[in-house]
Amino acid sequence: MLALSASTTVLASHTGKRIVLAITQDEGELSPFTYVTGYPGYNMMSLVYDTLFLNDIGDVPRSWLVDSYSVKDGKVWTLKLKDGVKWHDGKPLTSADVKFSFEYYKKYPVVGRFSSAVKPITSIRTPDARTVIITLEQPGATFLLQPLSDAPIIPKHIWENVTSPKTFKNAVGSGPYKLVEHKTDQSYRLVENAGYFAGQPGADEVVLAVIPDPTSTFQALQARQINAAAREVPPELIQRFTGNDRMKTVRGPSYTSTLLQFNTTAAPLNNAGFRRVIAGLIDPKALVETILLGNGTPGSAGFVHPASPFYSEATPKYPKLTVAQAGKALDNLGYKLNGAGVRVGKDGKAVDLTMLVASNNPQRIRAAEIIAAQLRPVGLRLTIKSLDPTTVQQALWPDFDVGKGRNFDMAIWGWSAPVQSQLNLAGLFHSNSSIGTLNVGGYRNKTIDTLTTRLLTTVDAKAREGLAARVQEIVAKDLPFVTLWYPDTVYAFDPGAYDGWKFQKGQGIINKRSFLK
Repeated sequence: MLALSASTTVLASHTGKRIVLAITQDEGELSPFTYVTGYPGYNMMSLVYDTLFLNDIGDVPRSWLVDSYSVKDGKVWTLKLKDGVKWHDGKPLTSADVKFSFEYYKKYPVVGRFSSAVKPITSIRTPDARTVIITLEQPGATFLLQPLSDAPIIPKHIWENVTSPKTFKNAVGSGPYKLVEHKTDQSYRLVENAGYFAGQPGADEVVLAVIPDPTSTFQALQARQINAAAREVPPELIQRFTGNDRMKTVRGPSYTSTLLQFNTTAAPLNNAGFRRVIAGLIDPKALVETILLGNGTPGSAGFVHPASPFYSEATPKYPKLTVAQAGKALDNLGYKLNGAGVRVGKDGKAVDLTMLVASNNPQRIRAAEIIAAQLRPVGLRLTIKSLDPTTVQQALWPDFDVGKGRNFDMAIWGWSAPVQSQLNLAGLFHSNSSIGTLNVGGYRNKTIDTLTTRLLTTVDAKAREGLAARVQEIVAKDLPFVTLWYPDTVYAFDPGAYDGWKFQKGQGIINKRSFLK
C-alpha cells in the first residue's frame, strides 16, 4: 500500500498540474495483457493505449484513431487512420500496427474480451499506411463496440517477437500519458504525452496510488492527500462530501453490477428450481435500501439494466417466497430438513454451501451476510469466506479463462459497465467458452446459445431488441445468477487540484476523456 506521506511529499514538491488518484489494487504493467480489473484497470490502461474508436460521455462510439470509415454489408469495414499519430517512442502508428494488434489478440487469446472480439475477422488488408480493410465472416452487430472501441492498438515493432504477453513488461502506447514508474502494490507515475494527437492532457503528471482499504481512501481524500478516487463514495459518506465546500461531487447511474453468482455445474446449484428458491428469499430492493441507502437500482432478473435501451419490460420479476413456500419447494426438490434443522439431499448429506466475497468490498460483505441470514430459516447453511480479490477471481475465473473451470459454490461477484453498455449477453451466457468468455458459472441453455449467437450477427436494431428480450425472459427463469443491484455512482474530488472530471453515462468519471482538456 502506498504510504500517504509519500504521496503528500510528491504533491508538495511538484510545481506543475498533477492528478493523484487512488485506485483499489495493483493493475500489473498497464498493458492490454496484464491489467487486472475491468474497472478501473482497463480505464487506467487506456491512458497509455488508444483504440480505433472511443465512447463519448453519452457512451456512444466516436472516431478516435480513425479519421473516417465505411461499412459494406455489415462485413467489410474500411478504416482511414488519422495522419501523424505517433507511439510514445516517436515512431509512426500505421495500418500495419492495427493489423498486427488484431492478429496478435487472435494468436494469443490471453484476454477473452479482446480475443473473442477479433475472432470473426477473416482478413485484414493494409493497402497503404493509413488504410485498414477488415473483412468479417458474417455481419458483426457489435463490431464497432468490440473490438473497434475496446481493443487497444499495440506497436508492432515492440510486440512482434513477444511470445509471452502476460510476462512482457513494456507500456509504450500512443495514449495521452506515458508510464514512467511502477512500484508494485504501491503506485504508478504517468507523465503527459505532450504531442498527443487528440488534445492536450489535463495534467502533466498522473499518480495512481494503490489504496486497497476504502476507509483509508476516503480519509486521504478528505485530508486532500489525494485528489480523487476510482472508488465510488459509499452511501454512508455521501452527505459528508456533499456538505464539504472544499469538495465537489458528481452523481449518475452506473452500468456496473453486483451479482449473487452460482456455480451451475454442480449440485444443488445445477438445479434451476433450487436457484429460484434462493432468489425468492432475496429482496434486491431491500438490499439497495439497506446497503446502498437507496442510492442504486434493484437488479433485473434478466440482468439488463432498466436504463438500457435493450431492457425489456416483459422480463419476469424475481420470485418472492415466504419461508413456508421456500421450504415446501425445497421439500419437493428432495431436500428435507433433518433433526438439526438443516437441509439434506436424497443421499442423506447436508447441503453445505460456501459463498466467496472480496475482502476489500464492505458492501458485498454486508450483502453476503444478509443473504446468509435470509437462507438460514429454511435450513440452508451458508459459510461466508472473505478472501482477497485475486483469490476470489481465480476461484471463479482462473486466469480469466472460463474454459479452465471453476472452484466455488456461490459468490458475490460483479461486472464492469461495458458488459451492459456493449450488450455482451453472448459473453455472459453462451455455453461455448470461446464465446461465453464471462460465463463464470458454467451456465448451459441451448436456446440461449442460439439467441445470443444471433445477437452477434443481427444488425437490425428492432430485431436485436427482440432477441435481447427473449434472452432476458429465459435468464429470468433459469437464474444462472441473481443480479442484486446496479449502484448510483457518486464520485468526490478536490476541484482545487483538478476540476476536469467528465461523467460518462453508465461508467463514471474514470475515463480517458476526464484526463484530457
